[in-house]
Amino acid sequence: MKSSLRALLLGISSVAIVVVTLGGLAVNLRDRSNAAQVRLSEQTERLATAAGPLLLDSLVVGDLARAEQTLRNLNADSVWSLVTLYEADGRRLIFDASPENLRRSGAPRWVKHLVPVTLAEHRVSISAPPVVYGILAVTPSMQSLESELWAEIRTMIAVTGVLLVTLLGLTHVILLVGLRPLRALAESAARLGSGDLTTRMPETRLSEMAPTVRAFNSMAASLEQALHDARTREGRLESLVEISGDLSRMQEVDSLLGRIAEACGRLVDTDWAGFRLVDGDELVVAGTLDDGTRMPVRPRIKIGESLSGRVASTGKAMMLRDPANHPDLDPEHAASIRRLGYRGLLTVPAKIGDRVVGVLSFLTTREQGFSAEDMAIATAFASHAAIALENSRLLLESRRAYDELAETQGQLEQAQKMDAIGRLAGGVAHDFNNLLTVILGRTDILLHPLKPEDPMRRGIELIQRTAVRAADLTRQLLAFSRKQVLEPVVLDLSAVTTDMKDMLGRLIGEDIALLTTPTPGLGRVKADRGQVEQVVMNLAVNARDAMPQGGRLILETANVDLDDEYVRRHVGARPGPHVMLAVSDTGTGIPREIQAQIFEPFFTTKEQGKGTGLGLATVYGIVKQSGGYIEVDSELGQGTTFRIYLPRLEAAAVTVDRSVRPAAAAGGTETILLVEDEEGVRELARDILRASGYTVLEARNGAEALLLCERHQGPLDMLLTDVVMPRMSGRELAERLAPLRPELSVLYMSGYTDDAVIRHGVLAAGTAFLQKPFTPAALVLRVRETLDLTAATNAA
Repeated sequence: MKSSLRALLLGISSVAIVVVTLGGLAVNLRDRSNAAQVRLSEQTERLATAAGPLLLDSLVVGDLARAEQTLRNLNADSVWSLVTLYEADGRRLIFDASPENLRRSGAPRWVKHLVPVTLAEHRVSISAPPVVYGILAVTPSMQSLESELWAEIRTMIAVTGVLLVTLLGLTHVILLVGLRPLRALAESAARLGSGDLTTRMPETRLSEMAPTVRAFNSMAASLEQALHDARTREGRLESLVEISGDLSRMQEVDSLLGRIAEACGRLVDTDWAGFRLVDGDELVVAGTLDDGTRMPVRPRIKIGESLSGRVASTGKAMMLRDPANHPDLDPEHAASIRRLGYRGLLTVPAKIGDRVVGVLSFLTTREQGFSAEDMAIATAFASHAAIALENSRLLLESRRAYDELAETQGQLEQAQKMDAIGRLAGGVAHDFNNLLTVILGRTDILLHPLKPEDPMRRGIELIQRTAVRAADLTRQLLAFSRKQVLEPVVLDLSAVTTDMKDMLGRLIGEDIALLTTPTPGLGRVKADRGQVEQVVMNLAVNARDAMPQGGRLILETANVDLDDEYVRRHVGARPGPHVMLAVSDTGTGIPREIQAQIFEPFFTTKEQGKGTGLGLATVYGIVKQSGGYIEVDSELGQGTTFRIYLPRLEAAAVTVDRSVRPAAAAGGTETILLVEDEEGVRELARDILRASGYTVLEARNGAEALLLCERHQGPLDMLLTDVVMPRMSGRELAERLAPLRPELSVLYMSGYTDDAVIRHGVLAAGTAFLQKPFTPAALVLRVRETLDLTAATNAA
């Protein structure tokens, strides 16, 4: 009877436990299936949405391989069964990144039939408004859902089995103490079956029941811990996706490094984290995150040295327990790790492809150190951090390039403006010089017979003085427009500034200290000495006016090399070796907003009547005509520095003979062919030359001059021709006359010169030239000098 009752009670209890457990499983299984389906769909949608920013960078640059690899990395655990990327219309397939071999869930068929589930496809637009780069379509993996359900069923079955075995072993205890422990066990099992993994059975004093209680509670604790680990892993993955999306946005490097340091603490359970960036052959600390221990860190280490250096050189992650005893660790670093109680080290590379751009390091005081899961999370995060850093670098470079483009665009527009003004000024000055030639020549002729007391003399002299002032103004315009005639020689700029020291001292006054700094071994330049002196004087006058209370004027020279970076940022400069001439003052400075205008003709900040506004314009024109570049650096109240760069030569400087030459005898009896298209200038030159005893043949252009030369049977000693004429230039005319008159002397005259004879305003060696406007005496003297020089050359 006792055994029958025991068996009956055992059977009833067993059936009750099985029924309750399986009943709870059956009732809860479909609800859990639906909840799992919803959760899986939501997780799939979040992951697909978070993958959008990661794919956008690859699709923008057209790197489909990197986009596909990104999707495969995100789906490494086969969360999605189908992963496809379509074009913007959602129809044409770009690539299919679905896993080739889905892991089987291991669930029996009856589980699949018991809870039929259909998982919908999710589509996400990959776009950077208004451009849509593609449509990502993902379908959750049925295997993961089946595995989860099967795991729960197995858990419940295992629980049921454990309970049954426990009841069979404790039948006699149940009979002794009654049905209360059985009821508690059944209730706990029911709660456990319904998903309440916090269920625990109360401790019992019965030795027969205690093992069952402990086993049950241990099983429940294990299940709870497993669920906690799974949820922690899920949270880490979601955080990784969220942080990756955050890092993928374009942002400054400083803020990005702060986000990386913050993310390290969120993703990896660490007490200290450090991030180093690759800088050449070194690793440089970019940021750290610690718990206030103030872990000492070397700012720079060589790649290949220490543990971080080894990871950077090999590109492989490293995980150590008890890192303080590692032989490759720096002794000082090892002592700090030991002192602070760190028990684990994790170091992973941040890579773009195969290129390491940085290293992430983690330290922990946990006894067990870091886990493989920690390494996987840290490695994945390091890859996203590397991509974010690369994007940030590209953003910085693009902004810098845009800023430089805007700066050089402004410089280019200013240079084009200056060139246009120069062309206009040069053309006006050329025509004006022809007019001034006639005015000065005729006034000189009119003054010659007049006595000093003649009432007409004063008016004519006033006209002459005014014309001379106009000629000076025209000469400055020609200098700005780079149309004046230069006679370049090889110069030592240090010697030029030294020779000018006394003259500059008188020019600037005693209250301004003049300092010159000769440079030993200074290179040579090719320029017109008189024009270089004019540049220095103009800058010195400007400096004097900027220092009404006195100050310092400093002349410096130096050898410099202008690189491509400088030339790219300074429109008009040329790369290569140069000699720099710097003129600095301690004056009032130039406001930044008008610095771009100071080289424009007639622009001045001086009071009316104190300046023409052509001083700096003349400087600009001379420097440009000499093949150089000029820049200004000025701050209000700090002074101004003008830096002039002229191409450097290796030739020796020419010594200038400044002795006074004896004046050549004026006048002569030779025959001169005069060619000038301006009628007033031609008639003036004809009258002056004939009055000096010369025989003059006139021609209005080159063709007429050739015909006149062919018909003239007598001697022809000189060709006096304008340079720029319609249809045939003076140079071309001289070349065509040379075979007919080999011993013909040639003298050119012009308001400016920019043709083949005097290219870009630079006078060719041995070319005789007369600048307009000229006086009768200057014309006669230059003609005589040219004839005598030709005669001496022919005789030699």
